Order: sequence, then C-alpha cells, then structure tokens
Amino acid sequence: MPSSTKTRSSRPTSPSSLTEHPITPARSSHTRRSSTAYTPTVVSGGQQQRLNIVTRVAVEGRAKQGKDGAAIKAYLKVLFLHSYTSSNLFKHPDLQIAVPLDTVTPGTTISLFPEENIKVLASQVHPLDNNSIPYNFSSTLSPLLHNAARALNLPQRSQETFYSAFGLPVENSSIQASSSPSHRMEVNVSTSTEAVAPVDAYYSGRILVSNYTVSYVLPKVFPSRNRCGNGVSPDPESESFSRHRSRRPSIGERNTALFMAAIDMWVPYASKPPRSPFLLSIPIPRCLHNHIKLRIFPPTSTSSSLASLSSVDDDISTWDLASDPLVTRVTHNRLSRTNSYNHFADDESSDSSQASFSDGCVLRGTFPSAERIRVRWAKPIKIIDAPGTGDGRRRVGVREVKGEMTCTIQGKLKDPERSLDGVVMSVEYKGTCKGVWFPGVATLLGLDVGLEAKNSDVSWVPGRSQSWEVGGGAGYTGFDFGIRSMPSPISRNSSLDSDSPHLKVSTSSPGLSHDPDHHLNESEAHLTSNSLLRAPLPPQTTDYSFEGGGDSTSVVGTVSSVSASMHTSTEGDPVPPPGTPITLHVNMNELLPPVQNVFTFTISGTILVTSRMTLARMNRQGSKWLGQATLEDVDPEPVVLPRFTVLAADAEATSILVRSEIESDEYTLEVYNSTGDVKDAQTRKTVLQKGAFTKCGEDGGRIILKCVRPPNGLTFDPPSRSRTPSGQTLYRVPSNNSLPRLGFIGRPKRDGPLIIPAIKAKITWLTPTTGTLPTSYAARISLDIPSDANSEWLEFGLARTHSGAITKISVVNATVDGVPVRFEVTTTSHFEKSTGTGVAASFEEMHGKEWAIWVRLHVGMFGGSRAIIDYLVKKEDESDKDSRRQEGLIRELLLPSFSLPVGRLEACVDAVPGSSMIVVDTNLLYQRHSNAKYKLLHFSMREHFVPSLSLSLRHKAGWKFVFSFSSFARIIPWLFIIVILVLLHHANIQMNQLTLSLEQHTSAITTMVNFTPEPTTVTTTVTTTVYTTTTVLATADPVATPEFYDSSTRRLDNILSSSSADITPHSMEITRTREITIMTAEPAQNNALTTSNHIYTSSWSPENLHVIDVVVDKMWDAAEVVWFIIRKAYHYPLDPP
Repeated sequence: MPSSTKTRSSRPTSPSSLTEHPITPARSSHTRRSSTAYTPTVVSGGQQQRLNIVTRVAVEGRAKQGKDGAAIKAYLKVLFLHSYTSSNLFKHPDLQIAVPLDTVTPGTTISLFPEENIKVLASQVHPLDNNSIPYNFSSTLSPLLHNAARALNLPQRSQETFYSAFGLPVENSSIQASSSPSHRMEVNVSTSTEAVAPVDAYYSGRILVSNYTVSYVLPKVFPSRNRCGNGVSPDPESESFSRHRSRRPSIGERNTALFMAAIDMWVPYASKPPRSPFLLSIPIPRCLHNHIKLRIFPPTSTSSSLASLSSVDDDISTWDLASDPLVTRVTHNRLSRTNSYNHFADDESSDSSQASFSDGCVLRGTFPSAERIRVRWAKPIKIIDAPGTGDGRRRVGVREVKGEMTCTIQGKLKDPERSLDGVVMSVEYKGTCKGVWFPGVATLLGLDVGLEAKNSDVSWVPGRSQSWEVGGGAGYTGFDFGIRSMPSPISRNSSLDSDSPHLKVSTSSPGLSHDPDHHLNESEAHLTSNSLLRAPLPPQTTDYSFEGGGDSTSVVGTVSSVSASMHTSTEGDPVPPPGTPITLHVNMNELLPPVQNVFTFTISGTILVTSRMTLARMNRQGSKWLGQATLEDVDPEPVVLPRFTVLAADAEATSILVRSEIESDEYTLEVYNSTGDVKDAQTRKTVLQKGAFTKCGEDGGRIILKCVRPPNGLTFDPPSRSRTPSGQTLYRVPSNNSLPRLGFIGRPKRDGPLIIPAIKAKITWLTPTTGTLPTSYAARISLDIPSDANSEWLEFGLARTHSGAITKISVVNATVDGVPVRFEVTTTSHFEKSTGTGVAASFEEMHGKEWAIWVRLHVGMFGGSRAIIDYLVKKEDESDKDSRRQEGLIRELLLPSFSLPVGRLEACVDAVPGSSMIVVDTNLLYQRHSNAKYKLLHFSMREHFVPSLSLSLRHKAGWKFVFSFSSFARIIPWLFIIVILVLLHHANIQMNQLTLSLEQHTSAITTMVNFTPEPTTVTTTVTTTVYTTTTVLATADPVATPEFYDSSTRRLDNILSSSSADITPHSMEITRTREITIMTAEPAQNNALTTSNHIYTSSWSPENLHVIDVVVDKMWDAAEVVWFIIRKAYHYPLDPP
C-alpha cells in the first residue's frame, strides 16, 4: 500500500533503538533500532545534494473534463485506484533509482525536482536487485508499485522477497498496509505473494517534500548480498573480505542499490480556455530515458441542430496538441501500438485494446531530459492567410499595454524625396504588456508593433542606421522587420494525423535561434533531428502530408507557427520604411500565467518626420513663399509626435517625453497640445531650450521647429513637377512638359516708399456694470509689417493730446502671424531719444507731445506679415461711484502713432447699449455712424501723425427699466420703508377715531357729574314722601341701587316740575338738611360717581375691539408681503423653498 509522503509540516517520530546489522563491505558496521519506525536524515535545503540518481522516468496520468461530474467518475474508475476531487491526477513519475554506494551517505536527502504548484498525495519506494528485477511485493497492498513496474517496463517480479534475499527478520519490518501488530508476520520464500509486506523505509528510503522540493531520502542501511550458506555475512576480518576492501572495485564489480519509486500527485491547470489552451506543467527529475502517457478528455461536440453553416468546415472532434520538450512516438513491433496514440487498458492485457471515440485521446511517447514537461491542447484555430499577405506566424493578444516613449529632437533636415524640411528625432519606446494570451497551442508567436505618425511621413535619416534596435525581457526571442510574405502557398500540413481519427497533432519545431540581425534564415525554420523534416521533402510536391506513414517517427513538441517556406530578406531587398510594423518573437513557454505573464520590450532608432504637403497648405502658404527662405522657415507646419502602438492591445496608454538636443542656435523648439490652433495665442505652448524636456499627456502632442534667423543666401526653388493630392499624401507625378512657374513663387521686392499700408484699430468699451457709462476700453491694432525695413523692431507710441485724468495703459499681447513675439514697453512722461535705427523716431520729430507709453515690437527681418497688438486703457483712480458720475464727460481715446507714414487708418468704436456717442474732437477726416459702432477713417498720414479722438457718452432720452438682481436688491429697502409708512398711517387714522370716540364719552360723563340742581320748592308731601322713600332706601338692597336711582330721578323731576312755591333760605336749609341731604342729594352723588368709575375701569366696547382687529390684520398682511419679497430676493434666481 502506498505511504503518505511527509510534507514540510509533518515528520514521523524518531526510532527508539538500533541493532547491529551487516552492511556492504565498503562501509563500517551500523546499528539500527529494533523498532520499525524510522525518521530519515534531512539536511537543509542549502545542503541538499543534486545528484543524477534517476535513470528512467515514466509519467502516466489522465486529464478530466472541467465541470462534467459524470465524466470525472468514469475516468477515475478506469485509471485511478483512489477518488480525488482534483481536475488532473497523475501516478507520477515512476522512477527507477540507481544509487552508487561509494558516493552517498545513508540517510542523505537528495532533491529530485521542485515542488512548484503540485500536491503530492502518496508515494512508495521499493528495492530492485542488480538486474533491475523487483523483489516480490503484493499488488493488493502496493498498487502503485504494480503500475510502476509496468510503466518502467521492468522484468517480471522475483519470487524472492527483499527480506529473504538478505536474510532479514520480518519482525523488524513494518507492514505499512496497517499499523496493527496482527499484520506483522514471518515471511519466507514460500510465502504467498498477496501476503508480502512492503519493505521498511529503513531499507528502501522514502519520498519527502522539503523546502519546496520533492526529495528522496536514502535508506539508513544498505544490506549486502555477500553471505554464507546460512545467510550470515562473512567475517570482516576474513582474507577474502580484506582483499575486497584492499582495492577500489571496477564499474562492473561495484555494489549498487536499485529502487523504483512511485509518486501520486495532483497537477492543476496552469491555464485554461477561452484565452489560453489547457496547459499542464509537470515537474520531473532530469533523466536520459523519459516516457509519458497522458489521457486527455475529448472536446465538447456541438449539437448538429445548434451548429451554424459557418462551422461546417470546423473539425470539432479534434484537439491541437503540443508539448515541451518534444514527445516522440515510440515504434513497436506489436500490432496496435505502431505509430499511433491509442487507448490501452491499465493492465495492457491486449495489444488490440483500443478505447472508444468518446474516451478522448492519449499523448504517448518519449522525450528528452528536462526539468519539466508542459502539455498544451486546444481546439484547432482556423486562420486564413491570403497568399502574399502574411508571414505564417500567428499573433498573440495583449490585455493591457503601458508604453513610455522619449522623442529627442536633434534638428532639421531636408527630405531628399519630397524636398521639404523634416524634423530629425531619436525615438526610444519601452513597452510593458500585461496579459499576453493566445488560445492555441503554438508557443513561438508574434507580436506586432507599429509606428504611428498622423499627417506626417516617416523616413530613415540618410547616413545613419536604417533599422530598429529591438530588445526584450523574458519571452523575447527576436524580431522580424520588413520580411515579405510567402511568395507561394507551398507549405506542409499544420498537423500530424495519427491512427486515431479524433486526434490532430500540430507540427512542431524547437526554439528558433536568430542571427545577430534578429532575422530568420531558412535553416532556422527546420526542426531538430527528432523531426521528420531532417529528410528532404519529395520533389515537385506542393502539399505534403504525413498521413499513412506507419513506420515513420512522429513528433509532438513545441509548436512553432512559422512556416517552413518563410521568405527571408536579402541584401538586395529594399530597406523597409520605419512605418513598417515590427513583429516581435514571443516564446509563450516563458510567459506562463498569471504571475509571469508580463512581457517587456524596447525599440529605438533615429527617424526623419516630415509634415505632409496638402493642396490646402500649398494654397494657404503659397503667397508667403520667399526667394530667400524656405516655406518651413517662414510658416512651418506642426509635426505630430510619432508613437509606437501595439496593434493587438485591448487597452493602451502611452506617455511621451519630448527632449531638445538641438545644437544650432538658429532654431527654437515649441511644443503644443494635440488639439487646438497653434496660431491662437490661447493655445498652450512650451518653448524648450537645449537639454530641457517636457512631458505630454496620453493624447500626444505637436512640435514646431521654428527658424529664428535663417542663414543668409538660402534660396528656395519651386518644384518643377506638379504635386497632386491623393488622400492625405502628395506624390510626385512626372510630366513630359514642365509647367509654367507659379506667380507667387517669391514675394515681390518693394519698389515704392517705405510705409505702413494699413492700420485698423478696434475700440471696445469695458462697462463695469449694466446701466453705467464706461471709463475704460480695450484696443486691438492690426497692421501689415512694412517690407525691407532696416531694423527688426517696429516702434509706436500712444500720445495724449489733452491734459486730463491719469490713465493706466497695459499691453496685453503682441503676435506676428498668430505667433507671440517679444515686445518692450517704456512708460515715460516725455519720450527720450530712441536708440533704435531705421524706424525709430527722433526727439526733435516728437517734440512737444506728451507720450503715455512707447512700444518696441520684435517683428524679425521678414516683411508683409500681419501684426496684432492688444492693450487696455483705464483710469488709475476709477471706481464704481466715479463711473456713475460720467454723464456727459469727454473721453479721450489713445490711438497709436508710428514713425513711418501710414496709408490708411480705420478706427471702429463699438457702441454702448443704452447710450449715445457724440464726437467732440478728432483730427480724422471721415466719419460714419451706425447703431452698432462708430467708424472713422483717415488717409495718407505723415510720419509721427498722432490721431486724436474725443467722445462724449450720454444715456439715451427716455427711461427704460432694465431688470437686474442688483437693481432689485437696491429697491427692496425702499419698498419695505414705504409699506411700513403706509401701515403706520393707517394705524394712526384708526387711533384718531378711537380717541375721538373716547372724548365724546368722557364729555357726557363729565356733564352728568358736574350737574347742579336749581333751587326748588319742597312741600310737606315731598318731605313725607322723601322720608318714606328714605326709609325704603335705608332698607333696600345695594344691588337695586341703579333701579332706585332711576325711580328717584323720575320722581324728583316730577316734583321739581310740579313745584311752584319758593322756599326761604332758612326753611330751605332746614328742608334740604332734612330732605335733600337725607333723601335726595346723597343718592344723586353716589349714583354719578358709580357711573363714572364704571366707565373708566371698563374694557373696550365691542365696536372698538373690531377696529383694532382690523388694524392688526392689515399690519400682519403687510408683514407677510414684505417677508415674501425678502425671501424671493434672497433665493433669486431660484424660487424660495
């Protein structure tokens, strides 16, 4: 039974005791423990020996289909003795180990192969005799040993067990089939085969995984075959033994120990479809005799109802199969094994046992020594290459590419083919490809890289290397550049057909070497001696097939996609242009996913980039051609920076670095963005000096190599042959008769006076806020630079003709033909003498003028170009408060004055909305007014003519409301104050009404209180009545007082009205004392005071309360309106929440 191989994390216990046991004569006596437990001596990984002790390797296994559970069980039943959940199981490598006893130490650990990504499940080691005959073992207890003996093609096992051959007691052995003591028994020669116990690891050694390496631990004791008749080892002091030790034995006499080992391990897929083939990487020890038998599941067949017409020709029942290193089919004399990869039963009981079509296919054969064997299989890839369009090498795909490109500008050079100046640059590209993939089994593939130069032609620089320098990292094997495609369809079949109808094996070739120039030659396309192509192909055969070669040796190995009839470049072939794609040779064996699947390469060279001449460019630039300078020196076209691109990349990002290495001082390098007009002053521009550099974005960039001062005597000859646009490129078309010369070949020389032909000034008012009158303005001056001037500077000044407020003048920018140029500004109250020559003004000529500024503009030596100057004029102490007080004030506009005569001056002043302009003073003769602008013209101006123009701005008659948020915000406080005043006034009116009503009530009460009765005559009846009334009043309830008061009053009125007798003062006094004081006066006084107190202490009447409620409601409504207006203004322009 196989033993479980000890991993790095588990080790067995050490033995408890050792006993003496004879060993080989070359060794001293050793002792071992009586216990059967055993711990091998393991040395550190740095001290493990690397000995080639393996003499034969056989690999057998089966690859199960991915997620098909039924298929997995069926496969397990056929090949495997144990059931595992892995996708691939191997009874590996069955090893035949030969250990030279005089070179190793017992118990030493010898590394066999790296562990990599495999998992060792079980292992077992069994000794062999000197004739490679296995000692007897039990196939039931050790099935791995049974398969190992069959795979290694060993002789039939001996009837003698290892213990009986060396006279070892069985009780000292360990039966690994079970740890129970009942399985430990005495074994002799006559013991049944099924009862033979496995050999103890103390004598056979074991397989151990240590330090990420699968190693073999040697036995602790090597028993000797030299024994007497009774099986006892001879005496070490005997004569024969002494002679045996007196000399070193020869190779034939040397005592060796042979073992066979079986390792059961799990090997996962290194890659899987759809972007990669099925790939198995099986590590093995190096050995000269290697054999493999790998069973592969069949491809998934498509139902006939689902198959489309386009897949009729596809062979869906075959695999493309390849291995590295080469696998050669073994030739046998048996019937069914000859020249075919057939299916055999595990026990191979019948030579004619061939598996059915549904069981898949088998890779079987021998291969040379290697550290690992890689097996790939995938569905055939249908690639159609039209004759004359391909090189036969299949291309890889790339998931992501990151490139870094450096463009070093070295100068200008005329293209000999186009007679146009180009930019000489040295380019260097470093690319990093992540996720390189290919769905087929080919490993020597191609990666196309192209040079992209938009709207430009790329050529080699004469006198320099006219080829690319290419290098690469892991997986790079060379490159092709400019190799023409196959001239004829002569080729061989891309696959070898075996006897099995379902297996297609692709033709293969070893790794191709390359000459120093990295070009393929014809001999490199051939295979090694293991291939049939070492023999010449049949003559006059355009398509040769290996089908039916029964006795021929076939090869399955590393597949190259290069056709054998690849055309190679020769010295007579023309040099391909730099834009020709470069095919990098990639070895997929070195780019295994996922960690190592990164491919890096570098490409460098020196090229000449010339901007293409189009008809539009010729028409646009034709009038600017000079007789003393080339077109590119006057107005060069921007050159788009070239870049390398991987043609098969899914995503690509390239950063470009521009470096200036221009030796000449006559050129300046300007770098622009990839988009925008280079003549626009707002376009971003970077000027590089020698040694400086700048980095462009992923979108790239453009460069202009501009001549600052071309050399004297440089002439330009126009083309004598026409250039006709074809697409985007102009090709030279020969003509039998020369065309007449163009009329704009050179600019005509000036034969008239030195003047400025025309000047146009455009004034734009700068209004700070709406509804106010401006006090500042912007001016743009456009003019044609005079030709043949004696100086490279053009000078002009701005002069004041009227004394007024101090203004601030600032020059914003100055351009010549859209290119910013240098300018100098001098601010002075009185202009001093100019140091310039030619067009500079003298002090006497500008005598008496108050100059605001003086500007010197560098225009170069070429005339006829268009110059544009922008400047701003603003009061230094201007404020918004001052701008609102400018109604009717005179504004002076400053126009330029030149030291040269001017042919025509046109000044256009834009109108201000809502205002009217009136010209107050000007020396310009012609005027024209419209609603949009005010235009003034003047002609034939002398030198130092100072244009003067004064305007008055006024608001137009009539009021026109212009709504704005600022005006609305200013109105809000006033609206609030008005509303408050209205509400207060309304409340005041209501209060006045309440006051008037209160005064009326008070007057009535006062009249009642101050009432004095006139003298009356009281009769006796009155007195009696009074007394009677008094008695009643004294006993009356106080609550009835109001009633009494009314009754008494009425009675009193009746009495007074009916009385006619006068009372004497004396009797009146007595009577009043008796009658008035007691019965009349006292009740009247109390009633009046009670009524007055009731009026002043009572609350408002219902009528007054209603008025107050109305006032409060009005005030609340007004407050709500004010609050809504404030919220509306605060959240403007949005609606309040």
